[in-house]
Amino acid sequence: MANITDVAKHARVSTYTVSAVLNRSAYVSPELTHRVLDAVRELDYTINGLARGLLTGKTSTAGMLIPDLSNPFYAKVVRGVEDVLRTAGYSLLLGNTYDRAEEQSRYLSVFRSKQVDGLLIFCAPFGEKDLAPLLSKNTPLVFIGRVPKGAIGDSVSADNRAGTKLIMDHLLGRGHSRIALITGPASISANRHRIEAWKKALREAGFEAPADYVCSGEMTPEAGYLAARQFLALGTRRPTALFAANFLIMTGVLAALREARLKCPSDVEVTSSDDSEWLDVFKPPVSTVIQPSYEMGAKAAELLLRRMSAPDGQRVQILLKAELRIRVRGRGRGVERGL
Repeated sequence: MANITDVAKHARVSTYTVSAVLNRSAYVSPELTHRVLDAVRELDYTINGLARGLLTGKTSTAGMLIPDLSNPFYAKVVRGVEDVLRTAGYSLLLGNTYDRAEEQSRYLSVFRSKQVDGLLIFCAPFGEKDLAPLLSKNTPLVFIGRVPKGAIGDSVSADNRAGTKLIMDHLLGRGHSRIALITGPASISANRHRIEAWKKALREAGFEAPADYVCSGEMTPEAGYLAARQFLALGTRRPTALFAANFLIMTGVLAALREARLKCPSDVEVTSSDDSEWLDVFKPPVSTVIQPSYEMGAKAAELLLRRMSAPDGQRVQILLKAELRIRVRGRGRGVERGL
């Protein structure tokens, strides 16, 4: 494999001239530029990204941590990030943490070794301690979706309080008063905000917000199934509506209802805070909060690019508006039938 010295010899110039042409770091005459570029093509030379990083202090790469790439929500966020970074000439390194602090720590070490120029992070539960060194060194960093307590930095997230209020108002308007919530760990800001908004909506409507009507755990189908089984075992206190924090939880909830031979929405109405096009033809019908996932990723990438170019600029926190998509209409249970 050819190196920069081989290119310099082939073009009959210095290695400094080759570097200046490839990195556009200094003026080089058109004649020498053509000789360098011809040598690059003839030798099939590809500049090593890490070597360029040693020369310029930049690698044109960003690292991103997400909880679960199998979740379509995160896949859309990643696409928004990639589209913006690619246009700006950056490549993206992706780490799937499975929402585990130890995996987050491992990937942050990998990103440091790769000398990424900036980071985009969905913080893992209880993983805040790993971020302290990055914040103290003013590493370009943007939090997405989840903002750790006390963290000072750029962030982009959906307004989970407002989104929860939208779905709660819809369910209350349909005559439900026993509404349960299945969400992720309360240590994560998005889940904490959902719980706060759930309590507030019920109490403002004059209803109780029982502690055993909230289940916080992993955001997986298995967790949704187990939480739904727990709620269904409450007998006469069984919730008449369930709000799942994402569509993976929702699928587990529906599996539990099928197993119990309960109909949705006539026996138990299920709602979710994730939306997808296929839900328009999905049975049973599920009303959802639409989170602007692609926009979240694109905005986060824009913030990171700005932070990398202006490290001392004012911190920016963006809260994106959530919308409600109603697929079960009317008032009172039994209006629509599914399953």
